[in-house]
Amino acid sequence: MQSIPLAIVLQLIGSFCFALSARYQNSAIRREVRHNQNRHSLKGEQLWASLKNPRWWQGMAFMGVSLGCQITALFFAPVTVVQPVGLMAFPWSVILQARLARRRIGRTEAGLVAVTVGATAIFTAIVSFYAAGESQLTVWKVFAGALVIYLLAASFGGLGTHGPKTWRSLFWGSGGAMFYGLEASLVRTLINFARQHNWLDNPLFWGILACLLVGSVTAGWMVQQGYATGQAEMVVASMTITSPVIAVCFGIFVLGEGQRFNPGVGLAVMACGFIAIAGVVALTHIKAHQPVVVDTSEIRQVVD
Repeated sequence: MQSIPLAIVLQLIGSFCFALSARYQNSAIRREVRHNQNRHSLKGEQLWASLKNPRWWQGMAFMGVSLGCQITALFFAPVTVVQPVGLMAFPWSVILQARLARRRIGRTEAGLVAVTVGATAIFTAIVSFYAAGESQLTVWKVFAGALVIYLLAASFGGLGTHGPKTWRSLFWGSGGAMFYGLEASLVRTLINFARQHNWLDNPLFWGILACLLVGSVTAGWMVQQGYATGQAEMVVASMTITSPVIAVCFGIFVLGEGQRFNPGVGLAVMACGFIAIAGVVALTHIKAHQPVVVDTSEIRQVVD
């Protein structure tokens, strides 16, 4: 059964929960690395100490809700429809940060948020109309696509460790986002696989599930590194840019969800995607040059 409006609503709720999750977990992590102005990677003992902070677990709870909304949405719509809506997490994050800091959002930031939201809405509307709901899976494409994404994510992890200090948080977040984009794609793959095959005793199903679980754990670790080396908005920005790009590419080239696209539709989708990503990049540029601040206020004030 396909219900694209329901899938979009679920993903919108999930994107807001993800922004809240990032805010809580960033607060917990920054308490342990408050003097990390050189933006070194998070150490094991620092991560363990963060796990003792209730805020980290509150963030994990919001992450669980976000993940639940996303997985449910993927039952009702193609990944090329669902995942781009996740771009909304960054505007949510900017608004939450403004509330937290008790300041007004500047005109430039407000304009960029509006551009990002508008472009994402148009992108989603176009893809919702033209995306193919389901196609025959090609197993070798699934595993080849996953391998390429694993290698790309590993390279971004290296940049997060040794790259320019200002952008380390962005690199870590982007690496984690690649895994999250793959995770969404593999969830959709498993759904399609289960609809087309007797999956319970099929080793391919369990192989895809193993790839999904390994990627999910690695993504979580990389995101925590992003929180340790920068602001929550930087991590959310990197994830909202990278994850949809990975998922859309996987959906189109591996799952065949773009088979109904014609050249005009393809150009329109690329233009909207480029505008939305440019809006997030511009917002990220503003945040990247701000000092890393440890949040010591009560986050619950943000959602009151």
